[in-house]
Amino acid sequence: MEKIRILQVITLSELGGAQKILFYLVRGLAQDNFEITVACSPGGELIQWLKELDTVKIVELPQLRRSVSLVNDLCALWKLNRLMAGEGFDIVHCHSSKAGILGRAAAFLAGTKKIFFTVHGWGITPEQGRLRQIFYMAAERAAAIISTNVVCVSKADFNWGIKKHIAPSKLTVIYNGVPRAGILKPGFLRAELGLGIDDLLVGTVCRLSPQKNPLYFLELASDLLSVDISSNIYFVMIGDGPLKKRCEKYINIQRLQKRIFLLGSRENAASLMGDFDVFCLFSLWEGLPLTIIEAMLNKLPVLANSTGGIPELVADGETGFLVDPGDKSRALKNLIGLLKDPELRKQMGISGYHKAEKDFAIPRMVRDYELLYNS
Repeated sequence: MEKIRILQVITLSELGGAQKILFYLVRGLAQDNFEITVACSPGGELIQWLKELDTVKIVELPQLRRSVSLVNDLCALWKLNRLMAGEGFDIVHCHSSKAGILGRAAAFLAGTKKIFFTVHGWGITPEQGRLRQIFYMAAERAAAIISTNVVCVSKADFNWGIKKHIAPSKLTVIYNGVPRAGILKPGFLRAELGLGIDDLLVGTVCRLSPQKNPLYFLELASDLLSVDISSNIYFVMIGDGPLKKRCEKYINIQRLQKRIFLLGSRENAASLMGDFDVFCLFSLWEGLPLTIIEAMLNKLPVLANSTGGIPELVADGETGFLVDPGDKSRALKNLIGLLKDPELRKQMGISGYHKAEKDFAIPRMVRDYELLYNS
């Protein structure tokens, strides 16, 4: 049987949630049935990961960038169109907002029969100005018309698409899948931080950006460390981004350098979570954050904002606690409750693990995409 030829298009090659999902998908697709090419910008970890598979053709496009530039965007559109027209792919599958618009337009102009787009969180965000939001939404509606299907990674994104007048018949939900973390010796992170087995470690893994709201995590840490129960409690942030210097400044001003650790980006972050006692994520908007699934696979209770697809991951009161954005008193109360009750942490961690294994496994995600490709 002739293989189905698929072009996967993504804007950046630096590892983020969308890049990880693309990699897990490409790695999981049956090699006997699919021939995969990936087009992306150069220089990121995704390219090295794909090269190690030795089954994927990689096309690097320097003009494919996140920032808006008429010259670069038109050049990327032209190069994508030439690639698609020349190779005659059966399917073009786009990921991330910029690649989603340019890739689908190029595929339509090339006459590609099946055009898919996965929404890893809609690209229209609260931090954008009103005019930019209107422009981006108009582009998404137009691109949806020429798409065979738009895949949402959460029901929240599905409902948002309908609310913004994208035809329900164009939308479907496929939850992300995440692998179990690689095994590290228990205590690896604690040894690095100089912590003992009886110390309690509250952690987050996120990009230090306005979306992920890292300063809120630090403020909560500062509030908790000011109360009496805090003698053996420590906090750790794993990640990098534009708010890194502000986070460092806050920690220094509060004189909490010995209680809050800012580690920067770590490729083995999912494995390091095994040394956490509680995982937190206070995003202001979300798609379906992989770090929460990774935390659940590490049997951690999760304390998170009730935004985007997070309530589809965290069962409030069962696998962790959900709080409204900005409700710091409730977040603090729930965090203190978790830190005081090791049995509650254990029960919630086990429940979260079973939920992640059942609902967010890679084989299930790959199977759903294969069914979509063959539909």
